[in-house]
Amino acid sequence: MAEDWDSLIILDACRYDTMCEVLPTEWPSPKKVISRAGNTHDFYHANFDDGPYHDTVVVSANPRPSQFRPNAFYEIVDCWDRCWNEEYGTVLPDVMARETRRAHEEFPNKRVLAHWIQPHYPFIGGEGELADYPADQESIWHDLHRNRIDPDDAYAAYRDTLETTIPHVQSVLEEIDGKAVVTSDHGNAFGEGPWWYPFPVYGHPRNVRTPETVEVPWLEFDCGPRRSISVGEPIADRDAVAGETVESRLEDLGYV
Repeated sequence: MAEDWDSLIILDACRYDTMCEVLPTEWPSPKKVISRAGNTHDFYHANFDDGPYHDTVVVSANPRPSQFRPNAFYEIVDCWDRCWNEEYGTVLPDVMARETRRAHEEFPNKRVLAHWIQPHYPFIGGEGELADYPADQESIWHDLHRNRIDPDDAYAAYRDTLETTIPHVQSVLEEIDGKAVVTSDHGNAFGEGPWWYPFPVYGHPRNVRTPETVEVPWLEFDCGPRRSISVGEPIADRDAVAGETVESRLEDLGYV
């Protein structure tokens, strides 16, 4: 939060090297930065426990901000609650693009932190068999551990999902003002792991820090005149979210 930005787009679980693979030619080269955490749970504690940040509006497709830091921000827009796509088991990037633009219009004097799901599972890009991985499976990461899925196929679906998402990010960058940053909360492993770890690492398990889970991109964009940012009293006093809807969303995202 100490970095200089008016808008921050977090692409959940986006690896630095994968961003380099699909980077649009008109985008700047990303810096490689090290996240404070290798998973979203720890990311929100590591970055926002010293708040509050009442100059910032969060637009989130992930329930984690409302679970862990419900009163840290001026407002949280819970896209995971009202914009969920039941067919895909996620919030799609075109919807997040719309909601991110809407937040910029509604809160012109606030920083906007938009937490998108993609390229995080469930994968939505490409035409391979994992582009529509069956939602009734226990977990894609468990299936990878049990050799039911080829890690190369999983990575291809993940990469395609990021490539599918980038045009929607570009559409936001073309319509907002100020300094924007595109980054990620953490990365994602597809069988890599440290020499001392007894198993291949898949996904982003807690307490396992590898280059694949903590090296993330940081891209800066000049989108026009800077926004005039001000601090304000939060719109509402919020309780931490819990319940069946939250658990269902997290299960769809592969957390359970």
